[in-house]
Amino acid sequence: MKYIYLLCMAALLVNAQEAPVTTAPRDKPANLPNVDWDILRMDAANRENLCQRQIAYCANNCGGPNEAPKNFCNSTSMAWGCGCKRKVPDFTPYLWPIVQGECSGKYQACQTACITAKDAKCATACNDYYQCGSPNAPPSYLQTEYPTDTPSYSGVKKENAPVGNNNTVNPSGSNNGATLTGQSCYGLFIAIASLLLLTMNGQ
Repeated sequence: MKYIYLLCMAALLVNAQEAPVTTAPRDKPANLPNVDWDILRMDAANRENLCQRQIAYCANNCGGPNEAPKNFCNSTSMAWGCGCKRKVPDFTPYLWPIVQGECSGKYQACQTACITAKDAKCATACNDYYQCGSPNAPPSYLQTEYPTDTPSYSGVKKENAPVGNNNTVNPSGSNNGATLTGQSCYGLFIAIASLLLLTMNGQ
């Protein structure tokens, strides 16, 4: 029981050090074309490279690989997560490598659509909406709880679902879905505490 308590407290601590990294949604300009590009269209080598940069970025923010117990990037689905041991990740949302990579890909697809349509207003709308690497960058929803979760590629946040192929770049042994979460530990802790009180009252 002592070890269960310690594991739960550790899980609660790790979960408390995570922070939302998604920028606020913005209204789309009237002349913005419909962009159906998503980050999975990036070739495998570039996705792998982007994941390596993402993991290094998280480790650096946390203070080193050993300070980032939750640090993964699935190069198949591009789901990623970052959680520090002693602090909340504090890099600005639009500067994470994977967020910038997704934004840049959508911006290029947007401009390509405008070139095809020969529409100058369309190109201006792309420049206005896809301000990658700035506070005005569109939100990204690739961040997930676990490497096997499916992120959202359409710009609309959704519930996580399992991914069939889990090709995860994860050198730091991050959370893979088998670890106790803060919410489950809290419930377990309350149950154990209640049982102990009942036992003591019965003596």
